Amino acid sequence: MIVKSEAIVLRTMRYRETSRIATLYTKEIGKISVIAKGARDGRSRLGGALQPMNQVGVLFYMKESRDLQLLTQCDIARSSPGLTTDLGRMAAAMAAVELTDAVTPPGEANHRLFDLLSSTLDAVNGATKQPGNALYYFELHLLGIIGFRPDMRICVNCRKAVDRPGGGIGVHMSANGILCPECSGKGLGLEVLSPSALAVLQRLQETGDPASATRMVLDPRVRGEIAGVLRRFLLGHVEGLRTLRSEAVFSSIL
Repeated sequence: MIVKSEAIVLRTMRYRETSRIATLYTKEIGKISVIAKGARDGRSRLGGALQPMNQVGVLFYMKESRDLQLLTQCDIARSSPGLTTDLGRMAAAMAAVELTDAVTPPGEANHRLFDLLSSTLDAVNGATKQPGNALYYFELHLLGIIGFRPDMRICVNCRKAVDRPGGGIGVHMSANGILCPECSGKGLGLEVLSPSALAVLQRLQETGDPASATRMVLDPRVRGEIAGVLRRFLLGHVEGLRTLRSEAVFSSIL
């Protein structure tokens, strides 16, 4: 079967002398592995487009009985020069791509996740202020897509609204949400989240545009809180999630 689809390149590796194996997240099929024969030949059109974080149009031969599909065409669909020329943008984009790879099983299409990753990469590429904010947006909405949406407005213990906290807010990781000041005072929270960080998380969860997140100017302390909380949510709910290759780069920038 010949399949034509939009795709995002998650990772690649060399194969033999001239070829390359790539893991793609496609809109039509989900995550697949393909072999691009001759992609490392300087004359091949496949090699230039088949780079991690690229958004591409692909054509491949799909055979369900094999794990590695044959890629015959790969063209850049949207150019994203900012992802390879700026360290901050690169780190945020790499993290989003790595997380997608980590949470997705092969062969299961998810249009919401594809659109989330695509719009996040576009937002990171076009960011002029804080590209890392788009990663926070991505992680928060990714949790919702995989079924573990943390409620940033309602206390997970007493179910009271937490809109204007007057003090530190305990975050109960195992309960997948926040605790109001009264409940966190009972020793239920695992850590304290500042009102400023909570307000940002609420805003990120309720906006539908990752580009708007990059226009938010956040204090480094707040960014550190948000990054830590979101990563612990993901580690708590994604089995086998390991430290990301991009995490060291992103942490040094943060």
